[in-house]
Amino acid sequence: MLVTIKTEDARLGMFVHAVAGGWIASPFWRRQFVLTKPAELEKLRDAGIAEIEIDLSKGIGPVAASASPVPVDLDVVAGDIALPDPESPQQLRRRRRGAASAERRAQAVVDASKVVVQAMLDEVRLGKAMNVTALVPVAEQIVESVTRDAVAMLNVTRLKTKDEYTYVHSIAVAALLIHFARTLKLPEEEVSVLGLAGLLHDIGKMAVPKALLDKPGKLEPPEMAVLRHHPEKGHALLSAGPPVPEVVLDVCLHHHERYDGRGYPKGLTGEQLSLAARMSSICDVYDAITSQRPYKRPWSPSEALSRMRSWTGHFDIDLLDRFIESIGIHPVGGLVRLQSSRLALVIEGNDREPTQPRVRVFYDIPAQRFIAPIDLIATIEADPIHRAECGQRWFGERWGTIEADILDGRWSSLESAVPSSSTAKGVLS
Repeated sequence: MLVTIKTEDARLGMFVHAVAGGWIASPFWRRQFVLTKPAELEKLRDAGIAEIEIDLSKGIGPVAASASPVPVDLDVVAGDIALPDPESPQQLRRRRRGAASAERRAQAVVDASKVVVQAMLDEVRLGKAMNVTALVPVAEQIVESVTRDAVAMLNVTRLKTKDEYTYVHSIAVAALLIHFARTLKLPEEEVSVLGLAGLLHDIGKMAVPKALLDKPGKLEPPEMAVLRHHPEKGHALLSAGPPVPEVVLDVCLHHHERYDGRGYPKGLTGEQLSLAARMSSICDVYDAITSQRPYKRPWSPSEALSRMRSWTGHFDIDLLDRFIESIGIHPVGGLVRLQSSRLALVIEGNDREPTQPRVRVFYDIPAQRFIAPIDLIATIEADPIHRAECGQRWFGERWGTIEADILDGRWSSLESAVPSSSTAKGVLS
């Protein structure tokens, strides 16, 4: 049974179900909890919350007006009240079974797609005419799989061997582009075409000697020059066959261009590159550097995104931030807002659960103050990541110094870095 009481009437042993003003107003990172410490009562009252909603089935109720206050034995309370877990063991097992089932379905789509893609690419390598229409159903299957469970599809395509890289890389880029396009809310017809573009973006590599593609060491300058012609060769192959969408040709030719104009084959700059080309550049590089290659170990998703974020001029940085947001993997050093309305820095990736990195919590948004450091894994059970944030928006030019102090543990220097009220109001919305 739920009962609303004044915050001043709260007492130890009560189960807080909700607070007035919602989750954003709460000074606690947990949505629901039992009051077990005097400091929690004080914190709740100091937050300026007028009322709380308590659950009588999980904790004690308010004291009747005529009754005398009775001291609470917290040992008894702890024995009588079961602290709620966000997920019971049964729910956790059910979720894991569901995730495993989703990955099996996604793997089936990848396996079927791989057969078609490999057959077509092998035919191109042998000089046969390319049948692009055979890939349309493959692109549609990938769209359906990403729609059903994007996380499962992206997980499956990331786990490829170096022997199947050429084929699965195309499927992975297609899946990433589809998911990215959905995040950007592009029209559905554009989403499907981008999937086809992802499948065909590297078709020009079929005109590159296989020994060069599989070389286990660094390419020599003449070898790199040969490889750098693959976008133009792919564009020529696609142009010579039946008509294909212009977006497919665009992505094939320009997915190695850089935002600062130092890419290839045309050296185009950001203003000259289409949205599709800029998206494909991000998706292509991300999948490449998180995959096992003949000449390098794969980087973890968090490490990959952190490095991509540090490459000056390579990508459209605003678009890269949207990509990071779309896949829910935050790079080391990234600033994030947790569900508890606290700011934290990502300090370590998590290969087993890429969307749940280790973070260092350092700032309380509702209170607009720095807090003692807390390191935790950003899980559903702890305090999940709500979204990425921009340090400059919060702290202006001081962000670089503040970030270094947080990482190095120099907490005493942070008190003077509280953002102005105007800045805080701007980011709280």
